[in-house]
Amino acid sequence: MKAVITGGGTGGHIYPALAIAEALKEQGWEIIYLGSKQRMEADIVPKSGFEFKELPLRPLPRKFSFKIFSSLFYNLISFFKALHLIFNFKADLIIGTGGFVAGPVVLAGALLGKKTLIHEQNAYPGITNKLLAKLVDKVCLNFAEAKEHLKVNNDKIEITGNPVRPKIMEVQLQKAYQELDLDPQLDTILITGGSLGAEIINQNVIELYNYALKNNFQILHLTGKNNYDRMAEELKKNNLEPANPLFKLIAYLDKMEYALAVSDLIIARAGATGLAEITSCAKASILIPFAAAAENHQLFNAKTLATKKAALVIEESELSPDLLLKKVKLILENKTKKEKMAQAAASMSQKNSLNNIMQVIKKLNIYND
Repeated sequence: MKAVITGGGTGGHIYPALAIAEALKEQGWEIIYLGSKQRMEADIVPKSGFEFKELPLRPLPRKFSFKIFSSLFYNLISFFKALHLIFNFKADLIIGTGGFVAGPVVLAGALLGKKTLIHEQNAYPGITNKLLAKLVDKVCLNFAEAKEHLKVNNDKIEITGNPVRPKIMEVQLQKAYQELDLDPQLDTILITGGSLGAEIINQNVIELYNYALKNNFQILHLTGKNNYDRMAEELKKNNLEPANPLFKLIAYLDKMEYALAVSDLIIARAGATGLAEITSCAKASILIPFAAAAENHQLFNAKTLATKKAALVIEESELSPDLLLKKVKLILENKTKKEKMAQAAASMSQKNSLNNIMQVIKKLNIYND
C-alpha cells in the first residue's frame, strides 16, 4: 500500500503527519511526503527518514495584495505537480494535516479518485481544512468542538484526538536530565514559543529569571532560532548571566520529548500539537495563545484546557512580566494546585489517538480495493 502525506508550515501540522507516517510505515506502507521547499517540513521530514518531494507552494495573503497573483500561480503549478506525483506513485491514500501546503495536494488526490483523509488539530478549523472537508472521504478531529464549524455530514467525521509521537511518552527521565545538563533535584520551568519561537513571550520573562535565581529553580528556555541572541543580550542587560547553571537557553531542540519530561511547569503557546504533548505528559501549564493565529484558533484551544482546570491562560493583550510571574507563583508555590492541574491535563490526554486514526483508515476499505 502507498500513501502520500502532506501538511506543513509549522511543527503543529508536521509532527501529527509524521506520527501517522510512522504508524503506516510499521504496517509496510510506502510513504512520500509532499510539502513546501521553503517551510520547516523541508528540513524535518527528511531527517525523520521519509522521502520528501518539494512543491513551489505559497501561502495566500489574508488581505488583498498583488502577492495573491504569484501565490495562485505557484499553487497552480504545485497542484499539477501533485497530480503528476500522485498518479505516478500510484498512491492508495492521501492524508492532509493542515496548513496551506495541504490544499493543492489533497485536492489533486480527490480529483484522481484516491481515498482521502484530513486531520484537523484545532478547536477552530483552519480555512484549508474547512474547504477540503467537503471533498475528502474522512475528517478526523482533535476537538469535538471543531465539528460545529464544518458543514459536512456527521458520518464523515471521526473524533480521534491529536496523534502524539510515541517517543514523547517513552522518555527515560534520568537520560533527559543528562542530555539537557539539568539538576533532577530542582524544579524546572519550560518556556517555549513553539517550533518558531515567540518574541512576545521572551520579552516578558526577565522577572521570572530573577525569581528563579532567588528561589533556586531551573529555567529551560527554547527561544527560537531567530530570538536566541536577542534573549541572551536581554539577560545580560538585566545583570543575568546566560551561562548560569540555573538557566538553559536553547535556540531549537530536536528532542522535545526531553524538555517535556523534565518540566514541572510549562509556559507555552496553544498550538494543538503542543497541547496534545502537554496533556500526554500530564504537565501543568500557562498558555499564551498566539493572537495572530488564523481565526484566533489558539485561544479556542487554550480555553478547552482552562475549562478543565488543566491550564491558566494569559491573552497577549494582557501579558506583562508581573502578570506572568504572578501566575507562575500561583502554581509553583501551591504544590496541591500544580498536582491537580497535572491530573486534569492527564485526564484530557488522548494516548490512543494514533490508533484511532489507523482505525479510520481501515474504515476506508483501501485494503479491499
